[in-house]
Amino acid sequence: MSHHTYLLQAIRIIIRADSDPVRQALFANLKESHLLVRLVFSLHERLNGAASALLVSGYGLASYLAVTAPRNRRAPLLSVARHANARRQVARVAGWLEPGQCARLDTTVAALAEQVARTVLALITSPRSFAQAFRVVGVVDRRHGFLVACRVASAIAWYARGRAILATQRPDAVIVSSDTNPEEVGFTAAARAMAIPSIFISHAYPTPFSPPLAFSLSILGGAAEADARRKRGPIAGDVLLAGLEGDSRPLDASQFGRREPVVGIFAPKAVSWQTLADVIADCRRYFRARQIVIRWHPSMLEPPKLSHRLGDVSGVVESPRTAKLADVARQCDWVIADENSSVHLPVLKLGIPSIAVKRLGRYPETRTDMYGLVRDGIVPPAVASIRDVQSDALTAFFSNGWVARFQQYDASYARPQTAIEGDVRAAIQRLRDRTAAEVTGA
Repeated sequence: MSHHTYLLQAIRIIIRADSDPVRQALFANLKESHLLVRLVFSLHERLNGAASALLVSGYGLASYLAVTAPRNRRAPLLSVARHANARRQVARVAGWLEPGQCARLDTTVAALAEQVARTVLALITSPRSFAQAFRVVGVVDRRHGFLVACRVASAIAWYARGRAILATQRPDAVIVSSDTNPEEVGFTAAARAMAIPSIFISHAYPTPFSPPLAFSLSILGGAAEADARRKRGPIAGDVLLAGLEGDSRPLDASQFGRREPVVGIFAPKAVSWQTLADVIADCRRYFRARQIVIRWHPSMLEPPKLSHRLGDVSGVVESPRTAKLADVARQCDWVIADENSSVHLPVLKLGIPSIAVKRLGRYPETRTDMYGLVRDGIVPPAVASIRDVQSDALTAFFSNGWVARFQQYDASYARPQTAIEGDVRAAIQRLRDRTAAEVTGA
């Protein structure tokens, strides 16, 4: 298989993922809330042909220049994890390994000066590669528009920088926690082109635009996720069911019946402010909530200015952006989240009941129960308004065979954490040993 085949596979993944209505809706929210994004997008829409492709290629070039080499050049494992949830999952697994075993690549402005001279030299010595990349970006820009073209340009940049870094520091394996973001997809494609094993650590359940898993080792949450992944296509490589992060606690459904409860609202990445205001009003009116704790999504696309959106903020507490999910959840008697959010899972693992509300997030109508949590009986049927919530029905829902149901989604539920850690370390070591044997021909 030619090296370019892996890059083309990566580009197809990005096109499919970012053409999906969910990603398009998130981008619309990003444009609304960020002036610079609106200005660049407006400029792009006024251009055409080569000028439009040049603007998008500039974004890819900036991504290329900003990618840093790992600080620890002797680390046997290299990771890429750009977004908060992905970084947390990679750090979780890296923390179970020996210190210094895993180094992370990132992007910084400080890397620009170092890379400019190298990039100019590369442009002089291999102009054909840059011309090919420009043509690909131009084709994608014409067919799929600004968002998809920018993401493809970023994936190409990460592929090119990944190959350069991996050529000088060949690790035993690379680690990522996303199979659709351009940084991780591009870097993984570079590793595959160089026959370097790849490890995938799941940070969310598969969506309709998730590609088939094609990693040397995939660390998933539970049997339900593995089944959902197989529906996307055959799984290549080994699979380890390591469960969700955090401690397990028995679920106490009686918390729905508490008088004057503390209610948590765990907001999605793109918030419907009107729905949020309605939920807060219903918490006060129908449940006499003593306090409402709001946790903003760690990768939220717009600044959370609640006081600008809500007339009365009395009794509403916004948790710090740096607060851990578990610490926020433990303050609550029960939690509300969007029906298209996987945040229900870590909350439920902590033994805290969680309910789904429709249209709390700004997702298209074609995407309901995106992760299948309602379908599979992990979360009660989503409600249009929490005034429709019946505490007796919820108590019954979480009482009938709950542990067995949840273990399908979380293989670590009610298991000792040390056992999970040992399984992960052993699986990664087996992969490294296998790689070493292949290199030496043993």
